[in-house]
Amino acid sequence: MNDASNSKQYRKGSRSSRMNNRIASVVGIANQKELSEGATKFPGKGRNDKCELVPTSGEVLRDGSFLELVRDSATGTERVLHWSGGRSKIAPEHVFEGRCYVPTEGAAILRHLPSKPTPYGSTEILFNDVCKLAARSLAVNEDEAALLASFCFASFFCECLTMSPCLLLFGPFCWAAVSVLRFLGCMCRHPVLLAESTSRALPRELRPTRLICQPDPRLNRLLAALQFSGFGISDRGLRQVSGAAAIYVGEMELKSLFVDAGVWMPVPPMLRSFSTQDEEREVAAINNLQNRLLMYRLQNFAQVRSSQFDAPEFCGSTREMARALGRCIVDAVDLQARLLDLLKARDDAERTEGKGRLEAVVVEALVVVCHEKRPSVHVGQVAELANAILSRSGESAQLSPKEVGAKMKQLGFRTTRLDSAGRGIYLLSERCALIHKLGREFGVPTLREGRPGCPHCNAN
Repeated sequence: MNDASNSKQYRKGSRSSRMNNRIASVVGIANQKELSEGATKFPGKGRNDKCELVPTSGEVLRDGSFLELVRDSATGTERVLHWSGGRSKIAPEHVFEGRCYVPTEGAAILRHLPSKPTPYGSTEILFNDVCKLAARSLAVNEDEAALLASFCFASFFCECLTMSPCLLLFGPFCWAAVSVLRFLGCMCRHPVLLAESTSRALPRELRPTRLICQPDPRLNRLLAALQFSGFGISDRGLRQVSGAAAIYVGEMELKSLFVDAGVWMPVPPMLRSFSTQDEEREVAAINNLQNRLLMYRLQNFAQVRSSQFDAPEFCGSTREMARALGRCIVDAVDLQARLLDLLKARDDAERTEGKGRLEAVVVEALVVVCHEKRPSVHVGQVAELANAILSRSGESAQLSPKEVGAKMKQLGFRTTRLDSAGRGIYLLSERCALIHKLGREFGVPTLREGRPGCPHCNAN
């Protein structure tokens, strides 16, 4: 072998050695022998030199089994828990299909991790125990405790949801908001307390629950990526950051188009302070709940993912948030009903705001012509109906046919020339169904009770 080949082989060996040392330091073991022995806890799946080392914060493997991060309660060392068929095994690593999964370096910054899954009783018992800790730690009322508990539950199932939960805390009492975030840091899955919205310091494989204590200029651009999986941010390539988030925005007005998709919660001024010392005193209760929440996730993951829970009585973003939070509450219809009660005020506010939108007025006019069973409608006729609705509501604004045509196009209705009287749309069954769907999203009053005999009024 020539010198160049020897040099290349030496560099390759050095990189491999450095990687093994790095992995050994991550999983917190003394030497490579112990690392190799750790894998023998999984019979027939020992690691070999050809395995690809994969840092993980949790995976659902191709065979349907789970990998979860846990923390040894005695040593504080992060480990990998493998869950399959109702059984769990904990080791420094897990080998599967030529990959050796080890805890991500970022595991060390997670405030609380479970040590092992333990029976949770029932959904109601677990939910109420989280509420009790919230009430004891923060002196919040029952509704506030239930909302915080719902957020904590949802943080364990973000990959099952079409929209990750985003809790926006507002009000002038920043010290009280810090206490709420610190409490959430005890109960949520993979919690990280942050003073800014940046993600650059976090490993790419770590998708934590972000608990941000102040808004910054980047937050408006980040909200969409946080709430909707598949939409990344530019960070040395495209980076996925979706996951649960609770953010204290104070009295700042956020400009993101996605801010309305979050759940807004005022920070109560009479909140009890929850300090690090309080956290230490409650550590036994926190560990107990983290272990039970992990078991809740493992046993109910498939059911949450396939859940068809819905809240058709709500509209817009409130309906989407009710779907997300409600699906994470398994086999507990009373708790789901209570959640809907908590979100009703938000839905009412969204409907009130929606009524004032000119687009909502145009949609309501289109609903009226659908109920009249017209085969088609001209843009000018929609404008006349929309202006009548505005006048009946005491509004002085009036819409021209040109403005109505533009808004119909924005809503997804392409007009066509119907006859010599001008442009309009044909009211086919599919189009009437879409008009009714938009009407429910905007919360138009005409659809509150529906019209007898209309096939679209009762559709979800």
